[in-house]
Amino acid sequence: MSRRISHGALVVGSIGVLMNIVDATGTARLEPHAVFPAVVALGVGGDLLKERRPRAAKALYAVTSVLLVVAGSVAGARAWASLFRGTSYDWLDLALGVLVVLYVAVGVGLLLARLSRRTSRSRMNAGMLSE
Repeated sequence: MSRRISHGALVVGSIGVLMNIVDATGTARLEPHAVFPAVVALGVGGDLLKERRPRAAKALYAVTSVLLVVAGSVAGARAWASLFRGTSYDWLDLALGVLVVLYVAVGVGLLLARLSRRTSRSRMNAGMLSE
């Protein structure tokens, strides 16, 4: 992403966070989907820090991933429970639940692929050493 777009996304995410804080103080309730502007701001912050501070960027990416999975799981679980009970539900929360399941599935698949490659490399290296 270009730096100009990243800075714009950071500003928009920060404004969204401020709006959700004001909304939460007015209603005394924070909805799970209100976390997503913070996810955008943290993700873009990690992208901006990637070159200068890679460890800080990795930490921001980790926080962003955990926040995304927790908020999406809570929103999705509520919506799916309402759907199965036959009561009213929010389509946005239902879609967020599905997207979080897909996000976690892709993350697990990437982790398993990385572990598989690492295992095959170590076997190949062990075979070369024994010869």
